[in-house]
Amino acid sequence: MVNAVSVVATAVGFGCFVLSARLFKSAAAARRVARSDDPEFVLDPTREDPPDDEIDATALERGFMLLVFGGLALVFAAISL
Repeated sequence: MVNAVSVVATAVGFGCFVLSARLFKSAAAARRVARSDDPEFVLDPTREDPPDDEIDATALERGFMLLVFGGLALVFAAISL
């Protein structure tokens, strides 16, 4: 029989996975924007350069930790069954 603890732990685990995927996707998009061989600049040389924002390394750390916490929550959900 499924109890409330396992349902909540499963929801938290999947929520952590979704948030970590979003952080990893944002970091990948920031790396694409920061590329020096930007193909759109070749097509439109009059375009302004994007601002020199640093890629946030903490987003990768947060994404990894959310993956770990999500995995732990799913393990806890399996144990509580």
